[in-house]
Amino acid sequence: MQAVESQAVAPHSVGVHRIQASRWLVPIDFGELWRYRELVWFFVLRDVKSRYRQTYLGPTWAILRPLLTIVVFSAIFGGLANISPGKNIHVPYALWVTPGVLAFTYISTALSNTSTSLVTNSNLLTKVYFPRLYVPVATTITPIVDLLLGFLVLFALFVYFHRAPSWHIVFLPAFIALAAFVVVGVGLWLASFTARYRDAVFGVPFLVQIWQYATPVIYPTSFIPPQYRWLLDINPFTAVVAGFRWSLLGLPFGSLIPLAASLGIAVGLVASGLFVFRRTERFMVDLL
Repeated sequence: MQAVESQAVAPHSVGVHRIQASRWLVPIDFGELWRYRELVWFFVLRDVKSRYRQTYLGPTWAILRPLLTIVVFSAIFGGLANISPGKNIHVPYALWVTPGVLAFTYISTALSNTSTSLVTNSNLLTKVYFPRLYVPVATTITPIVDLLLGFLVLFALFVYFHRAPSWHIVFLPAFIALAAFVVVGVGLWLASFTARYRDAVFGVPFLVQIWQYATPVIYPTSFIPPQYRWLLDINPFTAVVAGFRWSLLGLPFGSLIPLAASLGIAVGLVASGLFVFRRTERFMVDLL
């Protein structure tokens, strides 16, 4: 019988996992976000399919909502209040107000849905793991579908008033992206607060309504006294509304200060929102 020569076997290395409390600054794992990137489109597709489920009119609501808002604004502010788009701007009020209405319809829907996104998806968040950041981000993208449908109202007004969109329309996606970027920053704050304090759910609609009237949607910038226009400049949605009108109607954009302020505020909101969201994410499951 041939002896079997024994061989020394190297011991297997055992991984050591240290469980400890996270640091004050919780970093973002961009590699993990990239691996789970397909979840964004899954969430968006799910929300689009379920948004108008069991409704008689379905996606028609995405057209009726801005249409009825335009009719009311045109009758009250353009008719009774006699607010004009401004000097040397020969655009019917109904057509002038439409880009702002479409922009803020998206903003209000995205902010409202993003603020409650964690609570709405609590059943999913407490059962499986995935980057929680994708929940508010996907909720911000979903209302863009309604925004695109709302443009049918604008094109119908172009036909009615015998006008054509400006060639600046090629820059419209940039201002849609700017609006989404600001909404993501604000939405991360609201989603974090809502997960901790459910009272925030009731305060968000009032915040959105006040924000709409603080933005030159139904009135031109010249309607505000010069000493108070700096308040419009620091409003990140002022540049969004002005960009929509510039892109669609070819109206003068005006000062670039609101655009620079909007970009700066958007970056600050997203950076601080990520910090707050990541801090909340540590005990998010317990809150939900």
